[in-house]
Amino acid sequence: MSSSKLPAVFIGLRYLLAKRDNRFISFTSLVSMAGLTLGVLALVIVLSVFNGSQGIMRDRTLITVPHADLSATPAFTNWQQAIALMSQLPGIEAVSPYTRIEALVSQQGYHQVTQVRGILPDAENRTSPLPAAMIEGSIDGLQPGKEGIVIGRALANNLRVWIGDSLNLVVPQSNRAGNRVQLEMHRFTVVGVFDVQFDIGSSLAYIHLQDSEALLGTTPLASAVHLRLKTTDINAAKNHVTDALEMLQRELPGPQYHGEDWSITEASLFNALRLEKFMTWLMLMMIVAIGAFNIISTLVMVVAEKQADIAILRTMGAGQGTILAIFLVQGSTVGVLGISLGAAVGTVIAKHFQPIASTLERLISPGNVYMISTLPSRWQLSDVVITCAIALLISFLATLYPAWKASRIHPAQVLRYV
Repeated sequence: MSSSKLPAVFIGLRYLLAKRDNRFISFTSLVSMAGLTLGVLALVIVLSVFNGSQGIMRDRTLITVPHADLSATPAFTNWQQAIALMSQLPGIEAVSPYTRIEALVSQQGYHQVTQVRGILPDAENRTSPLPAAMIEGSIDGLQPGKEGIVIGRALANNLRVWIGDSLNLVVPQSNRAGNRVQLEMHRFTVVGVFDVQFDIGSSLAYIHLQDSEALLGTTPLASAVHLRLKTTDINAAKNHVTDALEMLQRELPGPQYHGEDWSITEASLFNALRLEKFMTWLMLMMIVAIGAFNIISTLVMVVAEKQADIAILRTMGAGQGTILAIFLVQGSTVGVLGISLGAAVGTVIAKHFQPIASTLERLISPGNVYMISTLPSRWQLSDVVITCAIALLISFLATLYPAWKASRIHPAQVLRYV
């Protein structure tokens, strides 16, 4: 910093320290700083809770939703070779085949349409967190030819069935000529129940891949097979899908291959969550704007009080740029201190949210009525950086007008009445 700028910095910082006759100005500066602190603190905490909630929602969604899904038309006749090829790609941790069949599940007068998936239990264990979501039984109970079925807890509750109970799967079938559709009923026994604690996938049903051939009827298994890909980085799943499709077209030409990742299949859900997070950020940023407005009022009062000082400085050779810098330093210092304090305290609370919330619950609600401590929290540096950058910009813009007004003061007009 040049020597000509140092006096402006010192004078600007000096104006923040109150004398006996201007403590009110210092008090308004503290109010401005407190407003910025509370705004940034609230944003950091709320965004961290949003991140934690979205992370849990994403993890529960990906229990039944593949990281990436590959299919082929008219048929995936070479899906076994495709699995071997996919396993060689970097970023692909595991691959498993599955089929999707829409069926009517019924039991003793209770009915529900759901999606039935045919899987290979050993391969599914490598690509899906489904085994960890089992609350009764196991997917290893799906044995070929045994007609076992694993169902979601929501589906089990709707049908009033549990382990060992039987249920019917009704699927439409067309004859080989394709000119007539009839309904066929298949009897399955419940061998497992899972719970994803989320609406998506809570009503799915799983059977063995070999048993799904009976439900497909005249439809070849190869026409219904999909490949489920588990990636090492779910955020890069889209790139892995592109690489997989390029390899299939190159190594196994013939069918038309298709692929999509979880960010596409569940785009509506996660786009809504991102929009909700942005709107919450925008509304809470209004608190920061209120703190910035207080900076404007504070600087306007300082400029009005310091007109004589400004006039003297101008007569001593200080230019308009120096006067402008004095008040920019004062307003920006209030903004930097308030925003830094809010970011620091908000980070500490966000990283220790659950123990802090548990302590508050015990003090405010001994009966744990509100259950705030169950809210997840995940602090992200990017959220803090963006919030602080926008808040600093707002607080800097708030100082421009009062500082500009101060730099436009004419010494002769002020000193005439001194």
